[in-house]
Amino acid sequence: MADSIEAAGALATAGLAAQALDQPRAGADGHHPAQCANCGALLSGAFCAQCGQRAHLHRSVGDVFHEFLHGITHFDGKAWTTLPMLLFRPGKLIRSYIEGQRARYIAPVPTFLLVVFTMFFVLSFASFNDNVGPVEVNAADQARAQASDEAGLARALADIDAGIKAAKAAGDTKKLAELEAGRRLITAVGVPDSNASITDRLSEEIIKANERGDAKINFGVPWLNEKAKAALKNPKLLLYKLQTKAYKLSFLLVPLSMPWLWLVFFWRRHPDGQRVGMYDHAIFALYSISFISLLFIVGSLLLSADIVSEFVWVPMLLAPGAHMFASLRGAYSIGIWGAAWRTLYLSIAATMTLSLYLVLLVVLGVLD
Repeated sequence: MADSIEAAGALATAGLAAQALDQPRAGADGHHPAQCANCGALLSGAFCAQCGQRAHLHRSVGDVFHEFLHGITHFDGKAWTTLPMLLFRPGKLIRSYIEGQRARYIAPVPTFLLVVFTMFFVLSFASFNDNVGPVEVNAADQARAQASDEAGLARALADIDAGIKAAKAAGDTKKLAELEAGRRLITAVGVPDSNASITDRLSEEIIKANERGDAKINFGVPWLNEKAKAALKNPKLLLYKLQTKAYKLSFLLVPLSMPWLWLVFFWRRHPDGQRVGMYDHAIFALYSISFISLLFIVGSLLLSADIVSEFVWVPMLLAPGAHMFASLRGAYSIGIWGAAWRTLYLSIAATMTLSLYLVLLVVLGVLD
C-alpha cells in the first residue's frame, strides 16, 4: 500500500511538473488588474506581454484543486491532439515539433514525464497470474501452490514434514534438501497470492533462488559482489530501491540513445538543407521512449486482467518496430529502405541501451 501511495504521489508530481514545463493555455476574457503581479508591467489582456503570467490569479481553495486535477489530466487540452499523433502518426508529430509547429502539441519533455511516471504508477500495482500452462515443478512447489488459505498452508507443511521424514528414512539426501528448502520458503513467504504484484513475485523468485543456492553474483569486483549478496537478503527493499531509481533516472535513456542515432544520420540533411543535429535526435528519443512506455502500461494492464491471447500480444510485440519505422520515415524524411535498415539497427541499439541502463540501476541500487 505504501508503494502505491508513493507511486500516486509521483504521478501527481509528474503531472504538475509537466504542466509547468508546457506552454500556458489562452485564458478567458474578464477583468484583470492594471499591472502584472509578477513583473509590474502594464497589462492589456489575459496574459502579461513581458513575462507571460496570467493576469487573473486564482485565490480560492477550489481553484487549487482545479489546477491540481488540470495539471494531471488536461494538459491544456493538448493531450487529445498529441497522444493520437504519438500513436498513429509519430513521424509527423516529431517533424512538426522540430519545424516549430508546437502550439497544438504537448512538448516532448512533459510528454515523457507524464507517460513514464504513469508507467511506474501502473507497475506498482500491476499483477499477473503465472499459472497459464503446465510447468515442471518439484514436490515443495506443488504443495505450496495448493496452499490457497491458512488451512491449505498447514496441510502443505504437514505433507512436506511427512516427505522429510520419509526422505530421512530412505537416506535420500537430495530429496531431503529439496523439501527442507521448500519448507523454509513456505514459512518465509506464507500463502501465495494469486493477485500478487510483479515486484512481490520477483521478490519471491529471488528468495527461492537464494534458498536453492542458484543466486550467482559476479560483478568482477569483490567488494561490489559482497554488497550485492547483502542486498539480496532483503529483495523487497532492493526492488523498491531499483523502482525508485528507475523513474528518477529514466531521463538517462535519452542521452544514452542519442549517440546511436547520430551514427546513422550525421551525414544527412533535411529537405530544407539544414543538417540533422542532436536536437532532432533528442526529440525523436523522447517521443519514442514515451510510446514504448505507453506499451508497457497497456501490457501491464493486460497481464493484470489475465489476457494472454496471441491476437493481442502479437500486435503488441510488433508495435515497437512498426512505430520506429514510421517515426524514422516522417521525422527524418527518408525512404522505405533507409527507414527499414535503421529500424533494425536501432532495435539492436535499444536493447543494448536498455541493458546498460538496467546494469546501472542494479549497481546504484546495490550501492545505496
